This record gives sequence, structure tokens and C-alpha cells, in this order.
Amino acid sequence: MQTFTQGFRELPFRNYIYLAFGISLFTIAIVALLSSFLPPEVPLFYGKPVGGGQLTKTLGLMIAPVSSLAILAVNCAIAILTKEIFTKKMLIFAAFAACLLSTITTFKIIFLVGFF
Repeated sequence: MQTFTQGFRELPFRNYIYLAFGISLFTIAIVALLSSFLPPEVPLFYGKPVGGGQLTKTLGLMIAPVSSLAILAVNCAIAILTKEIFTKKMLIFAAFAACLLSTITTFKIIFLVGFF
């Protein structure tokens, strides 16, 4: 049986994994740095009815990049356990896409409500 590090070395698209991890950390850092330029409550939950249910605290904007990090970790773990190369590639690509979409969402909200 292979170890986790051996399995990780055999993953395809490792550069995408590193890039997704870096983008998510960068987004978390930007939210932390720009929190003084944002209102105390920002809209994040657009699926809820219009009103206070859509709002979260400023640091709640970290929910999206932290979720994308969790998706990245779970998909990498599943990719290590699976044998098919196509499935591994699709899991890595899906995690990278989730990272990009969560970053775009976070930055759109920041530019929408930020005081710059």
C-alpha cells in the first residue's frame, strides 16, 4: 500500500493543485487585509430571500475560499485513492474550478460593497 505522499506525487495536474491552494490563501489574506474597507455586514447568501438573511459579517467572506480549500483537500484525497487516471484528472480540475469560482465570487462582493 502506498503512503499519502507517494500518492500525492503520482497525481496529475499537481501544478493546478498548488495554484488552487495559493489562490485560496491569497483570497483569505485579501479579505483579512481589506476588512477595514468593507461594511460590517456584506451580502453573501444570495439564495436566501432579500433582506437580512443574505448578510454575513465581513469575515464571513472567508467562507467561500475556506470551502474551496476543503473541496480541494477532499478531491485530492479521493484522487489518491482512485485508480483511474481520468477520474483523478476530473477531480483535480473540479477542485481547481471550485477555487476559481469562489475567488471570483468573493472579489465581486468586495468590489460591490467596498469603500475604496
